[in-house]
Amino acid sequence: MLSDNIALGRYVEKDSFMHSLDPRVKLLGLFVLAGFAFSINSFFDVSLMFGYTLILMILSGLSLAYYLKSLKSVLFIVAFAFVIQLFTRGGNTLFQIGFIRISDLGLFNAFIISFRIIFAVLLSSVLTLTTSPTSLAHALEDVLRWFFIPQKFAHEVAMVMTIAIRFIPVIANEADRIMKAQLSRGANFDDRKFSGKVKGAISIIVPLLVSALRRAEDLSIAMEARGYNGWEGRTRFKQFKWKLKDTLFLISFIVFCFVIIFV
Repeated sequence: MLSDNIALGRYVEKDSFMHSLDPRVKLLGLFVLAGFAFSINSFFDVSLMFGYTLILMILSGLSLAYYLKSLKSVLFIVAFAFVIQLFTRGGNTLFQIGFIRISDLGLFNAFIISFRIIFAVLLSSVLTLTTSPTSLAHALEDVLRWFFIPQKFAHEVAMVMTIAIRFIPVIANEADRIMKAQLSRGANFDDRKFSGKVKGAISIIVPLLVSALRRAEDLSIAMEARGYNGWEGRTRFKQFKWKLKDTLFLISFIVFCFVIIFV
């Protein structure tokens, strides 16, 4: 199934260290780390990022299969970025046929950009797999308010982003269902002709778009029926409590970012 290859946006309930952390420190720390993943520029940085990411994955208590699923969804992007970077100009020639030239600099850049994307996806998966959508929305709202963002704007941004992330697996399930329905009607998605591939894609995209709009309308009606009117007058059933382990995690990722930048 298509949805089985998507882990981003899913929440897996479990009793682990990462699950027990304050969602605010997880959001801030993992978001910053995902950003710093795009600043690594050496294999030493890659080894450090790999070690730290692996530790977080182990502390989440989840199987490696969940994280491999998240990588499957971006495998094409990683492969495309790798191929594009292979043809970087400069460096010593390693392989050349006609105008196609691969240098040591191009190969180095290809590996670095691939690792950047992989680490960013893995860190994002750690966040979504160990944090419920509701906690993620409240955490995002609090973090935005820490940076003096108006409460109304912070609440709306948090709600929109959380709904978007939460609907990733839902839309994937819907796409899988539509694809199976089209196959049962005789649709041919293995057509090697470009026109055939376009027709196959349209037969999935159009009903998927209609389904997404219908789900959005149903969601808005459900929210109105429950009296949702924005941030005004809203309270929280579950309050966040900052603990010692949250401070230790915050210190650990600050030290790690410092090492990545200056070492």
